[in-house]
Amino acid sequence: MAVSARDKKALLPLLEQAQLVYLLTRLPKKQVLDDPKDVARLEDALAAMRAAAHEVSGSLREKHTAVQWDELAAKPDSADLLWRRAKRVGPQVLGELRPLLEGEPEAAFMLDPNADAATKPVRERKQAPRKHAARK
Repeated sequence: MAVSARDKKALLPLLEQAQLVYLLTRLPKKQVLDDPKDVARLEDALAAMRAAAHEVSGSLREKHTAVQWDELAAKPDSADLLWRRAKRVGPQVLGELRPLLEGEPEAAFMLDPNADAATKPVRERKQAPRKHAARK
């Protein structure tokens, strides 16, 4: 699907902030919510995502219903709700909207939450030769 220049311009800051949200939510919840600076970072990043989401066209929103746009638009009223919303919306936005910027230089190094789910090849375990007990 071709993305308009207007939507590309709106998606870049949205995805940039979604990366920060995603990275913060990869840390333990207690660690983030116990640090006022991290809570402020998370609040600011979600607020920036909200602002950038307002610039995304309605047609793009309708085509990408996997993103919970209404949940992103609502401002959380507690740190716990902030955390839950960030855990849901950050990966949704990255996973669903990042492919729309495929081939764009600005998006070349953006995080891909789907890459975490890919299974890593399992290395074969080398079995040490068994030592046989000396028989008499």
